[in-house]
Amino acid sequence: MLRALFVVSRLELRARFMDGTALLTALLAPIVLASLFGFALGGDDPPLRATVGFVDLDGGEFPASVRKEVLSAKELDGMLTLRDFTTEKDAQQTLDDEGIGAAIVFPAGFSQDVGAGRGGKVTVLTSPETPLAGVVASSIVDRISALVDARTLAVKASLDAGVSADKVKEFVERNGASGPALTLESDPMAGGKVDLSVYYGSGMAALFAFFVVGTSVRSLLTERNLGTLNRMRAAPIRPWIPIVGKGVVGFLLALVSVCAVWASSVLLFGSTWGDPLAVFALWTAHVLAAAAITMLVASRAKTDSQADGLIMGVSFVFAFLGGSLVPMYNLPDFLQKVALFTPNGWTSTGLTELAGGGGGLATVAGPIAALCGMALAAGGVAAFGFRRGLLG
Repeated sequence: MLRALFVVSRLELRARFMDGTALLTALLAPIVLASLFGFALGGDDPPLRATVGFVDLDGGEFPASVRKEVLSAKELDGMLTLRDFTTEKDAQQTLDDEGIGAAIVFPAGFSQDVGAGRGGKVTVLTSPETPLAGVVASSIVDRISALVDARTLAVKASLDAGVSADKVKEFVERNGASGPALTLESDPMAGGKVDLSVYYGSGMAALFAFFVVGTSVRSLLTERNLGTLNRMRAAPIRPWIPIVGKGVVGFLLALVSVCAVWASSVLLFGSTWGDPLAVFALWTAHVLAAAAITMLVASRAKTDSQADGLIMGVSFVFAFLGGSLVPMYNLPDFLQKVALFTPNGWTSTGLTELAGGGGGLATVAGPIAALCGMALAAGGVAAFGFRRGLLG
């Protein structure tokens, strides 16, 4: 059985290379198109322009100093605008109305608590509609928290050393823990940007994965019309061997195709797609889903030309809805939800998380599970369709 499967796969692979479709569809076309998009549109995602609310219920030195340092930070120059609010409720309402992207709230008594060594908590209000603004606000507050912790520790150490409470502030300031100076040592958006060459490179790879698999699956219908499929079925092999053999070739060629586009993006543009193991696992799941869906479409076709039309239509619809041709964040909200019904959407989501936010295999466990679920569902229906059609 394995030998028969190997023979069918070898013949299919040989035919693909002899007619040139393997090199053209799997390597040349996706790499060239991805490179053209990368050269034309590559570079960091358009810079963030965020308005962050600033709620100072404390009125003390700490919020004032933070405000001053944030506005003078070079990393946020031209990116961040602070908008003052008198109450947290007003800031939350404006955030809900999408008037601001996030908000930072200093509670009453914050400076006094920090000066007394009791610490303090700054609240960050965020919205799922403006996640990158939330990243900026959270980065600022994380830095504030580190300063508060250092100041609190210094005050407690001074009290434990016997410094009287009325002289603690002076003692702490004299020994290097004086102020709430805020220094943003790195770009708070680091990890939040995704190079557009990654968007379009991965988009072309995701799109052509369907075409590559589709060529092998389409050849089943061609061989049925030519009568060669009946000859293979007349041989002492299992009926499903021709289908699986061609499907394996399509899967492997598609996997090589996406990896080639990935490699060309890294070499030509220096793009970072994320953790290699996680990226490879995500692409493997995508190709598996693409193979199953393509086989499902082909199982419903009557002729090879009909299969071509159906596969092309499904491929481009999935590419558009799933962020392969247009980044998902540019789509209307309802289309962003629809995108999660496509393998391209889950792959785009996973790659954005890897390339933009870092992380490893656990980061894309959800998208991989969704893709495998699609592959299982589509593959099961396709097997039933082939049984009634090609194998019936």
